[in-house]
Amino acid sequence: MRHSKVRFVTLGKNKFVYAASWHAALSMCDLFGRIELYGEENVPKGPCLVVGNHVSFLDPPAMAFFHDTPVCVIARDTLMKSGFWKKYFTALNAIPIQRDGEGSGNLGAFKKVLANIKKGISVVIFPEGTRSPNGELLPGKAGAGLIALKANVPILPIRSFGFGEVLPKSNILSAGARICLVAGKPIDVKDIDPGKGCKDREQMVVNAIMERIANISLPRIDEV
Repeated sequence: MRHSKVRFVTLGKNKFVYAASWHAALSMCDLFGRIELYGEENVPKGPCLVVGNHVSFLDPPAMAFFHDTPVCVIARDTLMKSGFWKKYFTALNAIPIQRDGEGSGNLGAFKKVLANIKKGISVVIFPEGTRSPNGELLPGKAGAGLIALKANVPILPIRSFGFGEVLPKSNILSAGARICLVAGKPIDVKDIDPGKGCKDREQMVVNAIMERIANISLPRIDEV
């Protein structure tokens, strides 16, 4: 288990909002479920694309627990339309994306992802595009595969366990679950890219990413 000493240095005047949100999420996870982190040795030293399963609103901030510098999260644009939430997510450097938009519909979001990567900021994305109602992995969307190809940085698969019990899709908090975040081996996009000539190239890339997430297992208590 590890609680990072995060250096909030890359988000300028918004670093205090990021820091407060990070610590609030960590405290909530510890209060309601006693969070455990595994696979720190798999986290790339430089910027990467963090991909994870999505079962709870706790997932986005929790994905940053492995990183010593701020990350930004790709989130659906409908979360950022009201005044307060728009300001809040903007302060967190979140990147709005159309959930059902592909290609040119999300061109601006793709450009922001690449700009953050270039600045050394890791980007978090949930390929499923929405929270799973029962914890089972949903199919990944091709847009996530396109981002992986364009970003061309290590892909860090992370699987969360227990968040669906603490804060499920019903948004009703419940205590007592074992919460684990497990980071798998980083993926080189070249190893999962079928090539430019493949018709379903982006979808095949995201399918390979989802397979890596699915292969991450929950550590047994006697292994800890």
